Amino acid sequence: MIKYLNQKEKIFTKPLYKEAFFEDSDSFVNYYYEEKLKDNRILADIEGESVRSMIMLNPYKISVFNKIYNLDYIVAVATGKEFKRQGYMRSLLNKALCDMNVEGIPFTYLIPANKDYYLPFDFAFVADKNEYIENFSGFNKQVIKEDGIEKEFIDRILDFINNEVSKENDVYTYRDEHYFIRELREIASEDGFINIYSDENDIVAYESFWGKKLELKERIVSSKFVKRKFGKENIMVRITDIVELLSNFRAKEPIDIIIKINDNIIGSQNGYFRIEMDERCSSVSRISDIGDKGFVEFDIIDFTGWIFGYVSDVKCSLINFLDKSTAKKTLDSINKISGIFINELV
Repeated sequence: MIKYLNQKEKIFTKPLYKEAFFEDSDSFVNYYYEEKLKDNRILADIEGESVRSMIMLNPYKISVFNKIYNLDYIVAVATGKEFKRQGYMRSLLNKALCDMNVEGIPFTYLIPANKDYYLPFDFAFVADKNEYIENFSGFNKQVIKEDGIEKEFIDRILDFINNEVSKENDVYTYRDEHYFIRELREIASEDGFINIYSDENDIVAYESFWGKKLELKERIVSSKFVKRKFGKENIMVRITDIVELLSNFRAKEPIDIIIKINDNIIGSQNGYFRIEMDERCSSVSRISDIGDKGFVEFDIIDFTGWIFGYVSDVKCSLINFLDKSTAKKTLDSINKISGIFINELV
């Protein structure tokens, strides 16, 4: 039976979690099941107390063009050894994506262990890993290892992080006090700690370490001192409500264009959409009869990489246009996403 587990049923996933993610320490697993399961959703194929397959949907506040959404970060994707390659996970992912569409959630995201697994579900890369060169000589360092730090200091840290990640990024994780305290507990579960670097007046860098081998979990440095670099491809996104997503976009010039989206999983996204957009607002509506009007056809995976600003040379077809250059100019007028800052690791 496929269902979203209630709070009492969530614990039944623990044997599968420990089987699939055996490298996680007992202390981290205990933290995860005590803390993360308070507010996440788990979609599972379950019979009695036996879980064949599961995905966890962990909620995060994500700012999209300054509008904050509660989005699902897909984690703990696992199927029992004896149930692999029998379609269990495909059924779960298809249901989760369609349910998000019904709920009006613009997109979901993940960091893939194996990208090839998610490409058939039309997840597309939209961002590379954020990296900074370490050089904190001359700054004061404060080490944080556990709960109990003053709220005023937490607020200073959050102000620094939110200010930095919002610079030149249209999409980023918005962090509040709840986020920070939970993050600190998560790091502590793996014997980790947070370093805060400051000059005489302001915080200039944040970094966290965790794990048996004490690995860097995250680093954020003031743009006044160092420019952010980028590593390997990192974040994959799956658009789940294209109308809600595009409601946040604007165009350099007034546009009115029809696009056709090919989506083999989310039926309500498989069809034609009229986009009217300018510098101040946008209107996106599903239409059924376009007659002989021109339209631009995208596969949803290609549209994702393009609208998120990750791919400039988009794959699409311009159909029934007398002047294709005008259609291309119209597409270019849409302000695509510029900059994504999502660092969360699980």
